[in-house]
Order: sequence, then structure tokens, then C-alpha cells
Amino acid sequence: MTVLVDPKPLREFFLVDHQNHEFNLSTLNGKWSFLFFGFIQCPDICPTTLVSLSKIRSQITKEIIAPEQTQFIFISVDPKRDTAQKLKQYTNYFDSSFIGVTGTEAELHNLANQLDVTFNLQYKPNQSDYEVIHTSAVFLINPQGQYQVLITPPFDIETISRRFSILKKINTLNLTKIDKPL
Repeated sequence: MTVLVDPKPLREFFLVDHQNHEFNLSTLNGKWSFLFFGFIQCPDICPTTLVSLSKIRSQITKEIIAPEQTQFIFISVDPKRDTAQKLKQYTNYFDSSFIGVTGTEAELHNLANQLDVTFNLQYKPNQSDYEVIHTSAVFLINPQGQYQVLITPPFDIETISRRFSILKKINTLNLTKIDKPL
């Protein structure tokens, strides 16, 4: 878990969630948001990471934070195959509170570039089966809509939960200092 000393503000982006609702920067504000980039047909990294995220969600919402103060977002980088309906079904398999999101390749790159996320769709002419290469990290956005933490595998649920608890306290203290006049 790498915590950015100076959280990085995100710029506006425009995606669509699994219910065909707009998903943008304002959707991240006010909640701790765990973002993971992948695709539905991923054979290993995505399902394994989503299982870990489900465990993390269960742990932190039981002991640290109210469920409505967090959101876990699976961002599909394969908009040609991953429709809103497919994303809803896929994310529900892991956790019914997870949000599936996708968008145009340009908008996906817009958000991905802000987080230094890499992904590459390796299209082959006249073939619907192609490889997708993507990062395996999870990106934590604070309630102020700033990129604050990079979480890389392996995902140790206990360690992530403990460090998230500390991070949440620090974030609250920093906001209290900002809100108080000098």
C-alpha cells in the first residue's frame, strides 16, 4: 500500500455505470472509492482481485466505516464486449454493492492516465476474441475526489483494513485542520 503524501486531485471524466447512469468525478466525492480496472473475460487477475475487494469491503464496513461511505468500482477497459447489463451481472457475482463502470476508450484513457493505469486491447481484424492487458493494482480515492493510495497485490485483507483505518483517521484530522480558522 503506497500512500501519496500529497493526494492527487482528479480531473473530470465521463463514464457510465452498470445501470446506464452517468459516472463521473462527482460520483466519487463524499465516499472512499476503491477503483479496479479490468474486464469481464479476464481469466485470473480480475476474479481474484474482486474476491479480495469483497473481503476488504466486508472487513472495513464491519469494523471501520459505514457501508454507505465507501464504494467499490470495477472499471471495464473492454467496452466492446462489456455492456452495462453484463457488468451488473458480473459485479453482482462478487458483491451486490459493487459498481460496474465503462465508457468510450477515450474516456477510459482519460481516467486511466490520471492514475497512471496502463491497459491495452490487442484487437485482431475480424475476431471477437482478443487479449486485454491491464494493471492489477487497486486505486483508492479519498472522499475529496483525490487519488490517495495505490494498493498492489498480494492483497492482505488484515493489513489493508488496518492501514485504511489509520488513513481514514488522518484524512479526518487533516479536514478538521483545514476547516478551523487560524
